Amino acid sequence: MSYLVLARKYRPRTFAEVCAQEVAVRTLQNAIQEGRIGHAYLLCGPRGTGKTTTARIFAKALNCERGPTPEPCGVCERCTSTDSGAEIDIIEIDAASNRGIDDVRILRDEVAYAPLKARFKVYIVDEVHMLTTQAFNALLKTLEEPPSHVKFVFATTEAEKVPETIRSRCQILKLTLLTEEKIASRLTHVLGEEHIQVAPGVVEEVAQLARGSLRDALSITDQLLALSGSNPTVEDVRRLAGAGGPERVEAVLGALEKRDKAEVLGALAQADGSEAVLLDALLEHLRGALVALHCGERSQLFQTEASEQERRLARAQRLGSERLELWLFELVGTRARMQELPTHARLLLELTLLDLCRMDAAIPLAELCERLAALEERLARGGPATAAPSGVASSVRPAPTMPATPATPVRSTAGGATPLSSAPVNSGPGGPAASASAPAPASPPSASPSVARPLPSPQGASATVPRPVPAPAPTVATKPPPLATRELRPVAPPRAGTVSNAGAWATLVAELRAADPALGEALGRTGKLVDVGSTSARVHLTKLRDGDRERLLTDATRAACEPVLTRLFGRALRVVFEDATQRPPGERDAFTRSVAELFGGNIEDNA
Repeated sequence: MSYLVLARKYRPRTFAEVCAQEVAVRTLQNAIQEGRIGHAYLLCGPRGTGKTTTARIFAKALNCERGPTPEPCGVCERCTSTDSGAEIDIIEIDAASNRGIDDVRILRDEVAYAPLKARFKVYIVDEVHMLTTQAFNALLKTLEEPPSHVKFVFATTEAEKVPETIRSRCQILKLTLLTEEKIASRLTHVLGEEHIQVAPGVVEEVAQLARGSLRDALSITDQLLALSGSNPTVEDVRRLAGAGGPERVEAVLGALEKRDKAEVLGALAQADGSEAVLLDALLEHLRGALVALHCGERSQLFQTEASEQERRLARAQRLGSERLELWLFELVGTRARMQELPTHARLLLELTLLDLCRMDAAIPLAELCERLAALEERLARGGPATAAPSGVASSVRPAPTMPATPATPVRSTAGGATPLSSAPVNSGPGGPAASASAPAPASPPSASPSVARPLPSPQGASATVPRPVPAPAPTVATKPPPLATRELRPVAPPRAGTVSNAGAWATLVAELRAADPALGEALGRTGKLVDVGSTSARVHLTKLRDGDRERLLTDATRAACEPVLTRLFGRALRVVFEDATQRPPGERDAFTRSVAELFGGNIEDNA
């Protein structure tokens, strides 16, 4: 007899053997006991949680010769034929390979026939979300009003892909992932039935690798027995786990905590080809740490053994909630990108982990805010504050300081002031010219508080005498008040010629958006200040939508723009709006027009 894998050999045959799905099992049993059996059920949940197994037990309970009964007897002809897969009235359909409209039409035609031997004809459709839209539509009427002898049981891992029209016609039962404790208990029972002695900790390690799937746990156990024989150890389990093992996860997370990029890349060296497995293990570990931090290590949401709970809680306390959430968010995004680019999975995972090693990527937002506040306070105490935002007058203004030029002693002569030394002297305004043999450097600006000033001498010549420069008054830096309490002062208008057309237009649009958001949005989207003359400013309007002309080409809009441009350019300006879409092509270019005016030419557009 050929070998039967553990997942099939120990598949539950009664509701009592179904592990950790009490809600779904109790619902089906009560429906049979109370005579409230629905015509269609949808079993949804993760892989390896017992959806198809529950559907088979339900079909067996409906057709049991002692029933319908909440628990099939397992010995009658109907039960034994169902267990062996020979029951002709229980039809299992794989929707992944029978997903077209023609397959559903065949099913719809067969529904009309009564069962041959059993009480009900039960259709079990696995992975029902794989059916096409046309197939679902062809099934709608039959699913809503099937014959009384027909029952439908659908199973899927992606219930969100099943159309609402199908889900609304079914009773939905959700199966959940199993805890590590329940998986370990089931594995202990199976290994005991197989008369296999395992080392302490083996079933716990296997349960952790299974991540909630009992079928995966049994499959891993089969691999473990093939690898190590009848006496597997924890080391054998970790060798089998590879990239997804606890040691590899600890190595990667430890390197991340130390921000050691070389160690992170070294920890990924053995994950070549198993990046998705490692990433899933990282997500599961960090999620458990976050749950332990918020809910406590003994929470029902925490599905690991006690030692693992303590380890994850310790890591959560070191990292903090915000950093854990940041890491989880980045890794989940990487998981989605790896599915889109499977050939670059290694590169994507490396880039994400290296990015998490950066200091700024690991600092929580609250800590960054505290650092910024401390920096502002230190700047306010120890020196001049940074420039205040535009339009806001800061209460701290550093006093202007000028470089002091040392005074050079001079003596008065009939020809003017002559320096005592041979070095040239910088004359102040109105002072004598420097000698030709020693040209003096350019005089400093008149605004500078120069040290030497020309004074009339007794002989009528001007003499330059030194005058000390008073030291600047010390600037007392005070902490600026909060932004909400500062006095807002209007910005002084710039001098004429100092504002570009683009800058003036941006300022105009910003002020209009503050006063009239709709008008400011329309002008910012369609307008451009192309030319500012001595008395007028021309604005081109392009890409006008319906209603823009009625809104923009009006005296009210012109009246709103002219005061702002007059203030910005320092002279009275009249705004002229030009609809560029209705002018000749040559006239749209301001440069072309200026060249034509300079040379007295005409603009001609050749088709």
